[in-house]
Amino acid sequence: MKKLSLLTLVIAIAASSFAQTSTMGIIAVKEIKTDEIVTSLKVYNNVEVVLTSNEMSEIQIIGEISAVKNTTVKIQNGELIITNSSEDFCKDNVVVFVPASALFSIYVHGASTVSSIDILDNDILDITINGAGKSTIQTIGMISLNTVGDFPAELSAN
Repeated sequence: MKKLSLLTLVIAIAASSFAQTSTMGIIAVKEIKTDEIVTSLKVYNNVEVVLTSNEMSEIQIIGEISAVKNTTVKIQNGELIITNSSEDFCKDNVVVFVPASALFSIYVHGASTVSSIDILDNDILDITINGAGKSTIQTIGMISLNTVGDFPAELSAN
């Protein structure tokens, strides 16, 4: 009887442990459709943004459920503001995909990153980085890169 009770206890602990770890990896996709053309992008608080050449006006937030819920998106007068409200946010938990066909201004704050999934066709992108943020955007147009404070700019041409 003791062996059966002990076996039941071990199975219950293993099952509850499995349930906790398996729910952490659940992926959520939140799609935001807008009629506004995004011309300016501001990214705050350790968010990873990937720019796409997709001409549809759909923003996608993909990641763990809690990270998706903590990511807020506001669009007003062509300006898209993406913020993470969680204090213990890890960039690897969520990615925001943004169409960039009409984009000309990007502001990156904190440890946020902005990259492109393919080569963009923007005439010029004015990028300002304030903090430890990074920008790895590929475009056939020009990039104007500025930093705020004592943060050095890293340039590379591919």
